[in-house]
Amino acid sequence: MNAGRVASKCNWLLSAALTLAACNGAISPEKGGPGPGAAGATATSGAAGTTGTAGGAGGVPIGTPDVGSVAVHRLNNLEYDNTMRDLVGVDGMAQKTFQSDEKGTFDNDADMFTLNDARYEQYFTNADTIGETVFADTAPTGLRQTYVYGLVSPACTPSATDTTCSSKIISAFAAKAWRRPVTTADAADLLKLATDAVALGETADGGLKQVVKTILASPQFLYRIEYDPNPGSPTPHMIDPYELATRLSYLMFSSMPDKTLFDLAASKQIVDDTVLTQQIDRMLADPKAASFTASFAGQWLGARDMQSHQVEPTAFTSFDEPLRAAMVQEQLMYFDQFLTGTLPFTQFLTTPTTFVNTRLAKHYGLPAVAATAGFQKVTNADPNRVGFMGLGGFLTVTSYSYRTTPTKRGRWLLENLLCTLISPPAVAPPSLDMGAAPATDPNAQQENVRARLEMHRVNAPCSTCHAMLDPIGLGLENFDGIGAYRTTYGAAGGPPIDASGMLPTGEQFSSLSQLAAILSSNMPLASGQPSHLQQLTDCASRKLMTYALSRELTDTDEPYLNQIRTTWAGQGWGLKPLLKDIVLNDTFRKRHGEM
Repeated sequence: MNAGRVASKCNWLLSAALTLAACNGAISPEKGGPGPGAAGATATSGAAGTTGTAGGAGGVPIGTPDVGSVAVHRLNNLEYDNTMRDLVGVDGMAQKTFQSDEKGTFDNDADMFTLNDARYEQYFTNADTIGETVFADTAPTGLRQTYVYGLVSPACTPSATDTTCSSKIISAFAAKAWRRPVTTADAADLLKLATDAVALGETADGGLKQVVKTILASPQFLYRIEYDPNPGSPTPHMIDPYELATRLSYLMFSSMPDKTLFDLAASKQIVDDTVLTQQIDRMLADPKAASFTASFAGQWLGARDMQSHQVEPTAFTSFDEPLRAAMVQEQLMYFDQFLTGTLPFTQFLTTPTTFVNTRLAKHYGLPAVAATAGFQKVTNADPNRVGFMGLGGFLTVTSYSYRTTPTKRGRWLLENLLCTLISPPAVAPPSLDMGAAPATDPNAQQENVRARLEMHRVNAPCSTCHAMLDPIGLGLENFDGIGAYRTTYGAAGGPPIDASGMLPTGEQFSSLSQLAAILSSNMPLASGQPSHLQQLTDCASRKLMTYALSRELTDTDEPYLNQIRTTWAGQGWGLKPLLKDIVLNDTFRKRHGEM
């Protein structure tokens, strides 16, 4: 009976923790409202406006723009899984079993997150299951000892009659889980939960298990909360060292701070520019930085979409799951050579270097790579396949399941690499494939797409957009719907492929390599627009800053963004210097209250 009373009471406490997360105005992703935590502190979420004097990267004054604020930030599924892994050594399973994340440009946009009843239940149930898993592993090197009891040194044994050891363990675990020091009030409340469980018949170990479950379901764990000393003030202030360590860690690792970051936060050294940039170098060298590439580049460059992209097997009989996996890995490794290597981002569309394994080398028609060698860096001697636009993953994910779609390829490149927004037409155009044969019909799979697109370019409602989108995509028509090179539609002897075109800005091309060179040119445009290369680098800085700040950028961010771009231009265009410039910027290190 006592065990049942304990379970009932502790389930109520877990429920109360999640109710706080769901219903308290401070924890909701909606803007405004006070938040729990340190005494007298209040969490607020961002709103645009004008503030007092602010600095830029390296503290250079840039006038009076708004540093903005980040909304109270619920952990997304990737962050939740990684945080559980680092906190208690257990896979959180959110990516596999939870609701999909809401997303803006990226899925770490704090303003997009909600907490409905179904997600509430998932957190509640998971906290209970993971708590049981951790405390069931009682081996000297097991989960309980490694991730809970082992946080206290010298070691101690919890007692039902003396709370000294339990209090130490609770404070240490809560500080790590909540990513900040635990207040006296926090520690007292959590210890009372443990002693209440013991009073109901639990052992000291059982009482600590209930505390761990409650912490894992608490808003302080599920949300990244930043506090404003004056919640109503628009004056920017530095976020505290623990908040800065948390921002940096979730940017680089999609997870909680490690011991090094916690120690730097405790000593306040993390606020130093040199220390902060050194940490970026350290973290990029850590295997956990793969989460940054998989999350940021995976979303920006389409590798995540490639993982679920449908390919019609009757159209592309050589496509298989090993090829899909190889294409995804190639995209991520291709990005990494610009992030951690020496290649400048100005060569993103033109470099002939990429990474292939046995399966991908065969697909590209490259010299064989030994199966035991894994992925190898290669220089592609084929002038037809260069840069990002030559990657099989990009060419596949921007195609239909059964054939290429030049319009989709052109739109993807304009929106994702040049940040050119394409407004939808006032009147929805008819589908290009309306009335066409099904995807399994060879006639649809091998159709001359250029000829079919002529229908849209002569149609008044469609012509404006297609004149902008089609030429870029048609320049990639030598690559089929899974990125294999071809010279004709259908079998040999079919209609020859014409990959020529002219951009709206007047440049003519007849191949991918020529198109890549044009889009990488720093020549001024006759239209007075920025050069294509400036558009490419400007877009990269916008995408990375959006991801780093976990929010969409607004007009008030432009002064900071422009300063970052100016600094980056003098640093050789490496992605690592750009990342450091963004982290040193006031938009990353400061915030303000509501206005």
